[in-house]
Amino acid sequence: MRHKIKFQSILPLPIRQYDFVWDDASGILSGSAIDDVKDWSMIVLSQGFIDCPEIGGLIPAFNPLKNINEFSAMIGFDNLPDSLRPFFPDINYPGFSSYSADNNSVDINFEVLY
Repeated sequence: MRHKIKFQSILPLPIRQYDFVWDDASGILSGSAIDDVKDWSMIVLSQGFIDCPEIGGLIPAFNPLKNINEFSAMIGFDNLPDSLRPFFPDINYPGFSSYSADNNSVDINFEVLY
């Protein structure tokens, strides 16, 4: 399915408009912001996780351009079209690691699923 995604971000300044289409079956991107989205994908892959402040932790990142849950987390819940919101991870997502409440560290509990 193809998802049209359009949102504004104040960072980096000046305000930036992101407008692109993502095909969840193929992972193919089209539109004016595809270089930014590919950069975000490379960053989360190099980190090995996606920060999800909406659920208070991290999820593992293996292939955000082809995994609908990872892609949704990478974009952020507030920026998602209605078609992708049901796929945003929750605290029961495999490999979810919550932020530690005491010192902003992360408790990592990864379970590799194949």
